[in-house]
Amino acid sequence: MERVFKYRSKISPSGGLAAELTAESLRLATPPSSGVRIYRNFWILPHEGIYWTDLAWLCFGASLSGELISSMHPEGMYIKIRSLTYPIADYRPEVAAVTMVGWLHDECELPDFGVRCNYDPGLSAYTFNWGGREPLSDGD
Repeated sequence: MERVFKYRSKISPSGGLAAELTAESLRLATPPSSGVRIYRNFWILPHEGIYWTDLAWLCFGASLSGELISSMHPEGMYIKIRSLTYPIADYRPEVAAVTMVGWLHDECELPDFGVRCNYDPGLSAYTFNWGGREPLSDGD
């Protein structure tokens, strides 16, 4: 069943960051013929036309819980991305990762991994906390 997760950041002078992810989790009988492997038997199948930066950040967000999801679903699981929408005027692709974390939290009842996005008025910028992980790295 499709699930929609709506992310809204803390308000900044420009209004804040937002994104909406619509996706569906499906169990695997066999590995998909295409897609992105997140961890062992955990995959993401993106929709056509997704920007590569959005896909990279969606995958990073999923990777934060990859080992846990893989252990929860030893038969395999994939996330079929239906859509990722956001306002063009005030968007950063990192929001895709935060949105994926929220979607997976709701879908799989995962613990809080400490992923946060805040607006820092002193820097006049958004800051992201990835729960101790380095963005877009494999942990090595």
